[in-house]
Amino acid sequence: MVNLPPQPRFLLVCGLSAALVSCTGEGQGSSGPTRFVNIQPIQVCDDFGLFCADLATFEEATRKIWAQANLDVSFLAPNRLNASRFLIIDSQDEFAELSFAGGAGAFGRNPLSTRTTGPISLWFVESIFPFEGFDTLGLGWIGQNGVVIDDEILTFNNGVGRLDTVAHEIGHNLGLTHEGFGAGGANNLMTDGGFRNSPSTLDDITPDGANLDRLTDRQIEVVRDSGFTRSRPGLAADSIPAAVSEAPLLADAPTVLSPDALPPVTYLALQPEAAFVDPPPPRQIPNGPAMSFMTAALLAGYLGWQPRRS
Repeated sequence: MVNLPPQPRFLLVCGLSAALVSCTGEGQGSSGPTRFVNIQPIQVCDDFGLFCADLATFEEATRKIWAQANLDVSFLAPNRLNASRFLIIDSQDEFAELSFAGGAGAFGRNPLSTRTTGPISLWFVESIFPFEGFDTLGLGWIGQNGVVIDDEILTFNNGVGRLDTVAHEIGHNLGLTHEGFGAGGANNLMTDGGFRNSPSTLDDITPDGANLDRLTDRQIEVVRDSGFTRSRPGLAADSIPAAVSEAPLLADAPTVLSPDALPPVTYLALQPEAAFVDPPPPRQIPNGPAMSFMTAALLAGYLGWQPRRS
């Protein structure tokens, strides 16, 4: 058999096909070496440790999602924080205190954690911003250390759970927002929770099934350059961590800091993930008498007063 050289038209078609594939922007997994991320789960309980928020790390889903970027995500043994006032996160300032105030290891954080290096602090609480009118399932600082998760993610989607919220919030700490680097589409991991298609099973997470929770090539580049990722496993950082705050907290229940002692939060970017709830049905008007006795008497008197025509 004689092998003929490829025809120009064939080469043109192949070139166009390759260009279309490369322009989609969807990450197909990083070809770079594996990088490592450690997560420190922290279960928040009341002051006596009797009532605690549920731990819902969704570890398998989180690891599968971030495998697209060739990130190896490890969850450390959970810490427990007995502090009733943090069971409900009411404000950004309260979240900032939890994330940054105090010395190394304060509020359940790993002693090695700093603002810009891991392990990433991951608190589980009962509720986040409960008076905002919709359910906030997670919060994460952009490019800085701290994630808080509402344990309502366990009841999401009729009890299946919101499998990708933890991975999504970790993405914020790694430098990603709801709009940049390709986010915004319904199947992208970093799209806001009110508009993102969330998987109901591990089999629908990229690269399988419905290919949900995808990352673009640009998103993969950004997270791999984050200070929270390392070239080696274990807790040792690649570089000397930044200095931590020198304002220690008591080892017992955390005390309320004065406003001057709190870290500045105005320049910190905060990304809440909202799962918008359906609007309540219209309120029905309760059944009752057509008119009160007084109204009926006045109406009867008025009608009786009217002149009658002969």
